Amino acid sequence: MSFTEEIKTELCRGQVPDCCASAECLGMLLYCNKFAPDRIRLVAAMPEVRKRARMLFRRLFGAELLEEDEREEALILDDPESIRAVFDWYGFQYKSAALSLNRAVVEEDCCKAAFLRGCFLMGGYVTAGRGGYHLELVTPHYNVSRQVCTLLYEMDMEPGEVTRRSNYVLYYKNSERIETFLSAIGATGAAMDLMLTKVEKALVNKINRKVNCETANFDKTIDAANRQLDAIRDLEAAGAMEGLSADLRQTARLRKENPMASLSELAAKFDPPISKPGVSSRLKKLVRLSEELKTR
Repeated sequence: MSFTEEIKTELCRGQVPDCCASAECLGMLLYCNKFAPDRIRLVAAMPEVRKRARMLFRRLFGAELLEEDEREEALILDDPESIRAVFDWYGFQYKSAALSLNRAVVEEDCCKAAFLRGCFLMGGYVTAGRGGYHLELVTPHYNVSRQVCTLLYEMDMEPGEVTRRSNYVLYYKNSERIETFLSAIGATGAAMDLMLTKVEKALVNKINRKVNCETANFDKTIDAANRQLDAIRDLEAAGAMEGLSADLRQTARLRKENPMASLSELAAKFDPPISKPGVSSRLKKLVRLSEELKTR
């Protein structure tokens, strides 16, 4: 089940109070496939969404949405009297294609949430993964999209806007705004899942960064130790080791005895122990002497 399907399943489980039923149904209608005087057509892949739409139509208008013969995912209403009842209910002019958000239907905060829930159930999609986060509401009606955008602004949930293939899209790409939107429309479980996914993703990224950093540091330590060991072997092969100071000879001996030790670990093996910078300075000198030997 996709994340969008999980969200819509959660939304369809919720009850619809009497004052909100009209608002949720209006959201479905304004974001459905076709809302016109000759036909109302709602397309929803999920049976739960189709069941909820049928329940709302029976409850509000006493009308029955029927499955379209050619496509079982589509529900249609083509009875003229029933369609007129829907138009009259929302104050739309019958035989007119001009649709809009009737603000009288969304006066209360709960009704605003219900309206947006209906919009999402019929025209909403969410993705959350490696590619980032994205939520959008898609409708073919320009005026509707602009008015829903205004409503979202009033609710402090400013969306982005784009036109795509004659459809008008409101969208969010910020995960926190998506969480806010989902919580507002009643998908609190999905909002929490998104939050946990984001936290888990951040934790995994932090662990990966730490592992990569430690691996890089380990590789650098190994490379440096190998250069130091090569330098010591070159000095020994040239018979130059006896001419070095006691400190450098001791450093060379300890490095050979502890080829994988870090500078801190190596510093602790001196008697008496010396500082990490002190060990580093001595080893760099051994490498430098080896390089000078090669240029002679």
